[in-house]
Amino acid sequence: MTKAAIVGCSNPLKDGYRPTVDKLADLLSGYGLEVEVSRYLTDTAPGLGKRRAKELTGFFNDPEVKHIFDISGGDLANTVLGNLDLAQIKDSQATFYGYSDLTTILTALAKNGNKAVNFQVRNCLDNPDLVESGYLQKVLDGQISTEDLDVTFVRGTGMQGPVYGGNLRCLLKLAGTKNWPDLNGAILLLEGLHGKPELITSLLEQCREMGLFDQVNGILLGTFSELENMGQENVVVDYLEEVTPEDLPIAKTPFVGHKTNAHAIRLGIPVEF
Repeated sequence: MTKAAIVGCSNPLKDGYRPTVDKLADLLSGYGLEVEVSRYLTDTAPGLGKRRAKELTGFFNDPEVKHIFDISGGDLANTVLGNLDLAQIKDSQATFYGYSDLTTILTALAKNGNKAVNFQVRNCLDNPDLVESGYLQKVLDGQISTEDLDVTFVRGTGMQGPVYGGNLRCLLKLAGTKNWPDLNGAILLLEGLHGKPELITSLLEQCREMGLFDQVNGILLGTFSELENMGQENVVVDYLEEVTPEDLPIAKTPFVGHKTNAHAIRLGIPVEF
């Protein structure tokens, strides 16, 4: 029996979220998957990072588990990552899915050679089209295509390389740690939920000062939700055009970020746009 695990490596979920977990388990079961749910989705006790890391390792090392879906977000994913022995799970064939704060774990897994996909499966409950169109089936089958991202270029006409990144704020949590990826020749993926112009500009400036824009082959921008709600989504492109090399390609996709129509993108493997 092929299994799927539902986990939460970031902020604990509220007890009232349990019906959503049950609906998600039912959805995945409909694809012939035996679903196991983490014991720690709502846990807030001390030592949570260690307990979650141990459980996550068990899921990765269970040969029947092919999919691990993280349904959390917030701030705490790096407390799991800090307790995760990546060497123990390096040979796992399971695919890990998550977004937002899970950028930390996704990036570390991709660097480790594991299958890491930026995708929030919860969206399939809020946006039935992901199921009805057959998109979720494609994701489960590993048929993730960059063509589904509807990428448009604001500078340049193409770029290629392995994709790393995700949520801008959460990616920068890895700065100075052993889990920071080699971005030379990579495509840097950036998106954000919260963040007014000042915060986003500050974080982009940190990227510049770290030399990231001189290392990568291109930048792929997802959505920046708070900026869009403020009508200031151009802040990101405007600043990047100001501080990045003039020949560095910059592209955008409306299908990576926190919207319920978001699609999947695998990290750490070469792609071409």
